[in-house]
Amino acid sequence: MYEENEHLRRVQTLGGYYDCRKFDGKRCDPLVGYTARDEQKRQFVGDTYINFAVVEEYPNDVNNIARGLMPLHVSDHCNGYCGAPEGGKALAFALGAHARKRYIYPGTKVLVAATETSREISEMVFGRHKPGPGERWWIVEDVCNNFSTTYALIRLIESYGAEVVGIICFLNRSLKVDTVYTTDSGQQLPVVALVCKPIPEYRQDDPEVAEDIKNGNVVWKPKDDWAKLEASQQKPM
Repeated sequence: MYEENEHLRRVQTLGGYYDCRKFDGKRCDPLVGYTARDEQKRQFVGDTYINFAVVEEYPNDVNNIARGLMPLHVSDHCNGYCGAPEGGKALAFALGAHARKRYIYPGTKVLVAATETSREISEMVFGRHKPGPGERWWIVEDVCNNFSTTYALIRLIESYGAEVVGIICFLNRSLKVDTVYTTDSGQQLPVVALVCKPIPEYRQDDPEVAEDIKNGNVVWKPKDDWAKLEASQQKPM
């Protein structure tokens, strides 16, 4: 699949774009697991994955993305940028440098270890750097989808008496959230993305993916098994 968007083309060039090929309705490559989970704690799956970790290896590209995001949000009335682990950290650092603002990020504490068929379950905790009472912060992520990380990080920042003024990301792939995220309290936060590309995701029992799930045709941890996905796409269909 060839993306017309210049930013996604660059991700493709760097080797960070995966799109499962199909022939006669059958998948020639594996599905990928996403972070989001259903009510039974099963990962959602899909055909497309943007691996921003590949982009992070090229500081100039991260810097260019940050430069592109600067005109899209107001940075004057904030204390800085909070990078969501792990994908938002490099981009938050670059945004902080451009805006001459602070940069912080939480760490993660593992609650349930990863298995062969599931990612680990963890929670975010501030350690090295913390927001202060009355401060205003932009949350920065690499890819936004179901906003579960956003939700958890908003609550964490607010527990320190600080305020979240909005969300910034490279890619917003959500099917439900466009330019505004509404919190539990009804607060409406702007969502600023350099690329907006809704990407479908499926429950594991969805007929669209059930056969592939049954046959084990899925890579549950795409970033850890990126070489496997790349190798699959080198095979003839």
